[in-house]
Amino acid sequence: MGTFYLTEPYCFIRKESERLKIYKERSLVKEIRVNDFSRIYIHDSSTLTTDALLLLAEKGVDVVYFSGNRMVGRFIGTENKNVRLRIAQIEAHLSEEKSLQIARHFVLAKLKNTRTSLQRFARRRELDLESTVHYLKQSMEQCLKAENLEELRGIEGMAAKKYFEIFPGLIQKSGFSFQGRSRRPAKDAVNALLNYGYALLRAEITGSLFAAGLDPYIGFLHRERYGRESLALDLMEEFRSILVDNLVVKLINQGVIKPNDFDDMHGEPRLKDHARKRYLQEFDQRRKDEVTHELLQRKMSYREIIHKQAILLGKFLKNETEDYYPFLVK
Repeated sequence: MGTFYLTEPYCFIRKESERLKIYKERSLVKEIRVNDFSRIYIHDSSTLTTDALLLLAEKGVDVVYFSGNRMVGRFIGTENKNVRLRIAQIEAHLSEEKSLQIARHFVLAKLKNTRTSLQRFARRRELDLESTVHYLKQSMEQCLKAENLEELRGIEGMAAKKYFEIFPGLIQKSGFSFQGRSRRPAKDAVNALLNYGYALLRAEITGSLFAAGLDPYIGFLHRERYGRESLALDLMEEFRSILVDNLVVKLINQGVIKPNDFDDMHGEPRLKDHARKRYLQEFDQRRKDEVTHELLQRKMSYREIIHKQAILLGKFLKNETEDYYPFLVK
């Protein structure tokens, strides 16, 4: 089952049997079968009736709300009732040793997958990225020796800084500037695209964690903070470069997204509606791309892989496997 993206603002959505009918200004603009989707992403000021929400909850469809480029909330039905898994997750979170063990894998996977992406860019475009590639390899070796979470975060932070220093060199189209990572607010269009992609990815991962019976707010690398989905941010580390960063570079370099596709909203660039639809189409297609999962030895879409990684993490927490094995792209 896929994800339905409602990008048209100010729509009214009501239930009819097991379908949703979407209206704008009293005119029917779309009709969808609820059973065809596992998630619905709603952008900008649309309204669902209570009956529609109850149907979505009954069918286990996750409803995620976005404002501009940010995820602002979600509606979910009955949560997974695996209490023993939640207890195991909390016990691991409270254990410095176990948290370090799990967090180390998240960081190693992030560095390895980022390094692989840069090596591909270097081969295809004859870019000189050897210094950063070598730094990432050294960082991976340092991760193996890190004695605590603070040291591990320091290694990851420095590696991310080095990576984003060379990120502008991956962008070949003029009209786009990137002066380093900026989150809220995004200082330029490239950061706006990255932030939006990370928000979509976080929503995807949070849904997979809920489905696997895990609490997205109790993490290991990212510690507890009120309102922060720390475990979702942990698992995101494996997929940031391969699902978001690479997509942003592709969309810019292929001219899918152009500098004039942005409006300035309160000092922050935001995608115009038509460009946001293109971005969502490309992101959705990227999630459907199939690659080989080395541990499971079969081809799966990235969407399936994210779900499998959540399950694998749950198995480790329940002591059903010797370790947590992150996803590594070849």
